[in-house]
Amino acid sequence: MLKTIMNRTLWQGAVLAVFLAFAFLHAYDNLYPSAHALCPFGGLVSFYSIVTEGTFVHRTHGSSLFLFIAVLLSAVILGKIFCGWFCPLGTLGEWSRKLGKKLGVKKYEVDGLPDTLLRIAKYVLLAAILYFVWSMGVLFYKGWCPWSAFMTIFEPDELIEDVLMGGVVLVAVLGLSLSIERFFCRYLCPLGAAISIFNRLSFLKPLRKLACSGCKACEKVCPVNIKIASLEKINDSNCIRCYKCIDQCPEGGSLSFNLRPLKSYQAGFIAILIMAITIISTVQMGYWEKGRTLFAQSMGRPGYIEAVDRQPQGEQYYSADGEVVSEGQAFQSDQNGREQGMIEDLDEKFQGITAMTTLAEISEQTGLAEEIIFNFWDLPDSFSPDATLREVIDYSGLSRRKLLTLLSEQFQ
Repeated sequence: MLKTIMNRTLWQGAVLAVFLAFAFLHAYDNLYPSAHALCPFGGLVSFYSIVTEGTFVHRTHGSSLFLFIAVLLSAVILGKIFCGWFCPLGTLGEWSRKLGKKLGVKKYEVDGLPDTLLRIAKYVLLAAILYFVWSMGVLFYKGWCPWSAFMTIFEPDELIEDVLMGGVVLVAVLGLSLSIERFFCRYLCPLGAAISIFNRLSFLKPLRKLACSGCKACEKVCPVNIKIASLEKINDSNCIRCYKCIDQCPEGGSLSFNLRPLKSYQAGFIAILIMAITIISTVQMGYWEKGRTLFAQSMGRPGYIEAVDRQPQGEQYYSADGEVVSEGQAFQSDQNGREQGMIEDLDEKFQGITAMTTLAEISEQTGLAEEIIFNFWDLPDSFSPDATLREVIDYSGLSRRKLLTLLSEQFQ
């Protein structure tokens, strides 16, 4: 029964569907998690500022930190299993090659010096991202990020205006993956580079027995072109722990785990348990949504690094009846209001306002003076009329619906 349930392709599809569902829901209402809230790499880029200052990098979230912790815990036990079983971009890269095969696209493998140099590229990219993010305090690369583009496919305005180059990168790597399986995973993924060390340090890893005849069946099915037949321990940094080599070994166990008699589907189940327990426990304890304020309060700091200066004075959040509440209470109030149908439809003047609508356009559409909008949302002088509603959402911590609902009270 467990073996049937723990089919890797099934789980890849299920995780991909979940992320696409959140992308669709976020396009409908910003109350639902954004791309940055669901990206474990955001937890890594914020890690330094969290440890040293108790603050998050601009546009990262508490949930991204706990997702990264879940990925890290699974890597400590099993290596880069997140890459092989859960990562949506990895899944798309793998399935692109399957599509390429059906279309008759010839498989191409990069070997020798070009492969070595390309492998190094993702570590250089990781180092550059961490250095500049920690120095600048912003996700300077977000416009080029294929993950952001993937998670905004249902928001064409934002995709075009905010992450257009990320969309170009996404299309490019998927196109290359038609011929070179998992091109992004092998040569560009900074998260994969960050956790690759755990392929050597993980508690559970594939091993080769001396009885191996060298048939190389394992190498033929490896999605990242590892020379498995020449290795005793399968701890190559590119290994995504898909375990296809173990499942396809024709010699009855020449490849197996160092902890016998563990099976590949059981290893996948262990990874799912680790990630599920981490996520569910943080959600139940209330840290998932309030992660950034949790650390900030513990160190007496604002929720985001001071260079960005995005935290409103007094951290003003409002309940449905207009009372000042905490961020967590405001989020819960929004949820309760949605569930109970208590959030009234907005005035028609606010229909059509999206996250990419500028403040000047909001002023023109609603007839409210820009000064009124700035004062009502308590925006600092650094905001200009050309700033988008997305920037106000990031600044205030409130959803689009909540911001517009509060502003619509001017017409009541």
